[in-house]
Amino acid sequence: MNKLSVLLIGLISFAFLFVFSVLFYKERTVFLDISFHLFCILKDHAFAIQNFRFGAFFTQLFPLIGSKLGLSLSTIACLYSVSFVLLPFIVFIILILSKQVKIALAYLLFLLIMTTHTFYWIQSELPQGIAFLFLFIALLETNLQKAILPVSFTPFASILIFIISFSHPLLLFPFLFFIVYYWILKYPNRSVLLAVLFLFLVFYTIKLMFFKTDYDSGAMSGIKNLSLFFPNYIKLQSTKNFIHYFIHDYYLVSFLFFANLAFYLKTKNCKSFLFILFSFLGFALLVSITYPNGADQFYLENQYLLLSIFVIVPFVYEVLPQLKDSNWSKQLIVLLLILVSIYRIESTHDYYTNRLNWYRSKLEVTNQLEHRKIIFKVDTSINKQVLMTWASSYEFWLLSTLESGISRSIIIEEVPNEFDWVNSNKAFISKWGSFDYEKLDMRYFKFNDTSVYVKY
Repeated sequence: MNKLSVLLIGLISFAFLFVFSVLFYKERTVFLDISFHLFCILKDHAFAIQNFRFGAFFTQLFPLIGSKLGLSLSTIACLYSVSFVLLPFIVFIILILSKQVKIALAYLLFLLIMTTHTFYWIQSELPQGIAFLFLFIALLETNLQKAILPVSFTPFASILIFIISFSHPLLLFPFLFFIVYYWILKYPNRSVLLAVLFLFLVFYTIKLMFFKTDYDSGAMSGIKNLSLFFPNYIKLQSTKNFIHYFIHDYYLVSFLFFANLAFYLKTKNCKSFLFILFSFLGFALLVSITYPNGADQFYLENQYLLLSIFVIVPFVYEVLPQLKDSNWSKQLIVLLLILVSIYRIESTHDYYTNRLNWYRSKLEVTNQLEHRKIIFKVDTSINKQVLMTWASSYEFWLLSTLESGISRSIIIEEVPNEFDWVNSNKAFISKWGSFDYEKLDMRYFKFNDTSVYVKY
């Protein structure tokens, strides 16, 4: 496909994504981590980088600058939602302008063909890190064709590799995938591949050794299940869920996976066939054994997203160019993939809008009470609606302030008597502590309820 057609399809795609990010900004920001991050940014007037994942700096710039400019909470929340589309859009345009059309198309497809629930759970640093990975791959591919590297390559490559290695632990796998894939394709100047791989492993090791966090260690500890459940991986609930997801939700990824394998069989390319097969199934197995009993789909989808890279890259690089039909047919195939993806993303919003409506119903039913600072006792019905209760106080704060101009203090306890320690009537409590009203920015934290917390 030529540069103009990829640019036009990209602009159409991003137009939809920008519109969705505005229309559904509450669904995207009144949701777990993002509401917590927004709370921290507005409370501290500083970045809320967690677990040393510096790739989040770009998106957090928007609420931070918005608060410095005194913008309204609704404007800041909307800008925060839009920023998660703006970052990939900027990367896409850079790829187009640098004439890396194949990489631009691959990145565009990555953003769409599997994204479903992760369009609404936006905070993950993994997709943000992927944006910087594709920038690095564009820089790398440009210079793999040169006999002598320009002086500018080393500093730019080092900065990007640093950001990638610190963005998310799982970025190790797509980085390795690209290195091996380029090696198999027999790109010239292979020594550059080894050099950048070495530099990445150095940064990655430094992150593991000196910037280790309990969160990352806990997430990676599930790898021990590889031996624990051997060889009964197919019987795991997570494996059954995986098969269900890739039939009913991620069918486009499944289609490209089998299309690639069929192409390699037809061309008798056993090396690439085995590489793609084991990359895809191996990473899927890694995620499944890490969460053997399954987990919320939005959380696992964020990790399964990497599987789309393993099928999109060979499809764009090798399969699509070999189609003998006209360029129009190739554009039609890509456009069809994207339109189906856009429809799937839009149709998923009902689930998250219904979730918001549950929060609205709780705000409404408690609004006329004498004591409106509420502690809800967790039960099965609540868990089904809120998904994870730890962020409930931040979500209630954000939604109530956005829609009524009054901040409400409501929290869900995960264990009985969890918040019996609360003794201040002029403080907002959360899972992570108590915050005095007077220390919060009154532009965004409009707390005026000085009653005591009551259990409801």
